[in-house]
Amino acid sequence: MKKIIIPALILALLLSGCGFTEQMQTVKDEYIDPAIERYESGEAVSEDAAPQVSAPNIATNRERLTDYVPFEAVYTRADGALIDTLEPSSGYGRLLPFAGGLVTEKGEIVLDTVCSSITAASYESASGIEYLDIYILENDEGMYAVCGADGAWCTGFEYTQVLPMELGALCIEDAEAKLAVCWAEDGTQVFDTADFGELYNIQAGSITSLADCEGGVMCIVYVNGQKGYITADGTVVNRASERASFFEDALPFSNGLAAVKNNGVWGYINTEGEYVIDPAFEEAGSFVGSLAAVKKGGVWCVIDKSGSVKREFPGVDSVAIGSGFVEAGDVYYTTALEEATFYGYTGVPCEGGFWVAGENGVRVFRNDGSQVYFSGGKELLDASGELWLVLLADGTTAVMDAYSRVVAAGDCSFVTDMATGATYIFEAESGKLYDSDGYFLGSGCTGVVIDGYMLCEDGSSTGWKAAGDTWAFRAALTSHD
Repeated sequence: MKKIIIPALILALLLSGCGFTEQMQTVKDEYIDPAIERYESGEAVSEDAAPQVSAPNIATNRERLTDYVPFEAVYTRADGALIDTLEPSSGYGRLLPFAGGLVTEKGEIVLDTVCSSITAASYESASGIEYLDIYILENDEGMYAVCGADGAWCTGFEYTQVLPMELGALCIEDAEAKLAVCWAEDGTQVFDTADFGELYNIQAGSITSLADCEGGVMCIVYVNGQKGYITADGTVVNRASERASFFEDALPFSNGLAAVKNNGVWGYINTEGEYVIDPAFEEAGSFVGSLAAVKKGGVWCVIDKSGSVKREFPGVDSVAIGSGFVEAGDVYYTTALEEATFYGYTGVPCEGGFWVAGENGVRVFRNDGSQVYFSGGKELLDASGELWLVLLADGTTAVMDAYSRVVAAGDCSFVTDMATGATYIFEAESGKLYDSDGYFLGSGCTGVVIDGYMLCEDGSSTGWKAAGDTWAFRAALTSHD
């Protein structure tokens, strides 16, 4: 207080002698003089005293307060010590990943949270996302291992990259050295590129192209930049025949055929390397079902697997074939190559057909000739099997069945069980999960389902729930270090 008394007195003198306004005199009377008096009387507050803080006086009903009850963990352990390596066993059953670890469906931890990530292996095929019974494990050094989803087998962290594919998990040891191993879902080795007799002829760094595979035939890139195909036993397609085994360009096999280019012209070969559609096109796309888009004589058209032109589209810049539809320019067509117009409305492709928005609802015209109508619908957002996600006229969304009945409402989406392929309904805002009939299964869900078990979090814990909103496994929610 001594530090401020002199400046305070000086300020008081200045205020008293400078002819300031009445407001300044009020400041002196109400603040400066009382401060001096408190100091002289010994009532001044010590410099070390805590400042007084005023706060609202809020009444609390303490009868409603309850003691904090920590959540009850639900798990057992295969070993009391840290489990930093998965011990392969045929007795685990399906394993479930959690926070960088693995647990059985009975709640037994078989691998502690030592991985930076564990993901289910999946790849995209012509029919959609395909899940393998394989998990991909990554450690803190950025190296990868793979294991069976049942824990019956496991590799070491020996790989720099893992690419799921039709034959299994393509595990890259050294891309520049062209070294990779493919593991099947049962843990058997499909191939090791070190055993390929023509490994020397493959371009360094291109070994990832092996993941482009259908029918056991994989894409390769030669050292000269040309392309070709190889099988799991290391046999190059057409190497032992008089047919071409090198192509200027080549697309992956799709629906049994692959588009290949030589001398600036595209044609199609089968998995035996034989031309089934002779080279005749300036541009060519992969077959989707029984149709492919090609450009011949400057005109885009659609052909079938015999090479017959089914329809020409003069004047358009491109033609794309989708699952159940053809898009030429900005116009949609059915797979019968008829314009997708229904009762004067332009159809939009959806799973299993096309949908149109009318004045009072949304109607789906299915490829099998049947129709589904959703009264009050404004737009079709998604479809899965016999369920449709519909945007209603009032701006809300609902999952509806083929009888236009609401199965679930809210911020919904469809999720697929990675093990069984079953469809579930996920309400993101509430974290609730429903089955395809709309029955409630669990809360606090993240939208991940494996073998009927739901990955859930509640802010303090994480784990897997079974149907009925019951924890099969529950542990503290911790971040991986």
